[in-house]
Amino acid sequence: MKEFFLHYIWKFNLFSREDLQTFHGDFLDILKVGKINSNAGPDFTEAEIIIGDKLWIGSVEIHVNSSDWNLHQHTDDLAYQNVILHVVWNHDCEIDILRQRNVQTLILQDFVKPEIVFNYQNIIQSKIKLIHCENLLSEIDLNQFSFWFERLLIERFEEKTTVILDVLAKNKNNWEETLFKSLATNFGLKVNVEAFEIWSNSFDFKILQKIQFNPLKVEALFFGQAGFLEDNIENDYYKVLKTEYHFLKNKYKLEAVSNQIFRFSKMRPIGFPTIRLAQLSAIYSNYQNLFSLIIKQNDLKSFYQTFEKIQLNPFWENHYTFKNESKFLIKTISKDKINNLLINTIIPLRYAYERSNDEVEIDFYLELLDQIKAESNSILDEYERIGFKNKSAKDSQQLIQLKKRYCSEKKCLNCAIGHQILR
Repeated sequence: MKEFFLHYIWKFNLFSREDLQTFHGDFLDILKVGKINSNAGPDFTEAEIIIGDKLWIGSVEIHVNSSDWNLHQHTDDLAYQNVILHVVWNHDCEIDILRQRNVQTLILQDFVKPEIVFNYQNIIQSKIKLIHCENLLSEIDLNQFSFWFERLLIERFEEKTTVILDVLAKNKNNWEETLFKSLATNFGLKVNVEAFEIWSNSFDFKILQKIQFNPLKVEALFFGQAGFLEDNIENDYYKVLKTEYHFLKNKYKLEAVSNQIFRFSKMRPIGFPTIRLAQLSAIYSNYQNLFSLIIKQNDLKSFYQTFEKIQLNPFWENHYTFKNESKFLIKTISKDKINNLLINTIIPLRYAYERSNDEVEIDFYLELLDQIKAESNSILDEYERIGFKNKSAKDSQQLIQLKKRYCSEKKCLNCAIGHQILR
């Protein structure tokens, strides 16, 4: 038995209120269980309880064993002087100071239905790694949790907002720069996310803003800073970039990162760092104020058009790297990649911006994500298998938050589904 589960039982009244009485024989009528205390001191404050024929107002302390009172050294702690009831699972000893103060003890296990404990232990002790309550879901209608799932999405937005605002502060509150660095890490995918983060921090964003009118200069800056312009390769495009970068490097005192930090192995060619840098440079050659643009767009079609129109330098039509020629392919930014940019970078960044200005219209984000194709991975497949809906990116993001913050951390007592199972 865990103390936090006893807190849960007490908070949500998951015990019989009929004939409720203390170990010492007095009947109880709980008017208010109190407010959970996240600071030092008793577990619940401002409780109102009739014990016998007297109304008591004060704090409630909860333990697995009565002897935990002594173990935690509460007797000499002034914060515990206003405790009016000691709630325990096992009453293994009397506490002298509580008897002197006429504070009684409630043995909670005498009034809790066995199935509540059984279900809790089944969830917590489950050997199923992904979804611990899987075997208990058959009697649960998941449709009833639609509002809670939306709350999960908002919770996910809020978590991302905290991270974004930290990055924004480092960028001296420059939203355009914050968007650029966020897009850079997104284009790095999982394999090269750290490399792209290092690369995006290797030059002052103001340099990019000064040269955005010239696509070749932008490409030279991006590839040069990534260390891809240090070889002697015999093609005109490469030579032009190398010359342009040499000029930029001397003018702005630039230091390139090593291209060894970028990984190509076990990747599809379309995901090579060189292609992603080419795509990112094309975006920033087309849009001098990309952030200002995306905060004004109000429908999915506009977002798609922003990135679908991006065209790379013709060199990349038959290359994936600078050295080797390949089969002809126009390497536009795919719809799946645009969806990924929207879900993981653009929508969270726009939400953070509006949140910082207290002007969030949450329905806009719920509806936008609901129009985007659902994400797909092994974890989401497992949730679908046992009955969870994954029809749109809205569903996907909700399930990812459920997995990350509740299932993985076994916070079943904080989960609406877990709460329903335990009732």
